[in-house]
Amino acid sequence: MYGLTLRHGWGCGKNEKMAFKWLMKAAECAVEDLERMRKSGGEGAAGVVETELVLAIYEVGQCFFHGWGVVKDQKMAVSYYTVAAKLGDGDAQADLGYCLANGKGCKKDKQSAAKWYRAAVKQGQSDLGLGWIYKDKYQ
Repeated sequence: MYGLTLRHGWGCGKNEKMAFKWLMKAAECAVEDLERMRKSGGEGAAGVVETELVLAIYEVGQCFFHGWGVVKDQKMAVSYYTVAAKLGDGDAQADLGYCLANGKGCKKDKQSAAKWYRAAVKQGQSDLGLGWIYKDKYQ
């Protein structure tokens, strides 16, 4: 959360480079914590760490996509969005759908875009303007 605070300047000076460093550190720490908990059999607590991990991974993807605190690299953003989307993050699923539908950081793939958009909609994301994702050819 400190990384997000720095990135947006919530109650502090805005510092996107420092924000990116903290978000990367959060992702790395969450991976380490998750591995440690799974080895020790702490499955209940692993869910909490996994939630933190998904948020950190998604936000690192956002940094790459927009060039916040790091050189803009939409291909790298798609990599992070993909990981977070596969872990079930609705925002990452929607953003991955957008990238795939528009060829941002990846080759255009409407079929895959529709799949990720539908997954995001199932989690409460709006499907306003996305009626095409329900067409038979994208199922």
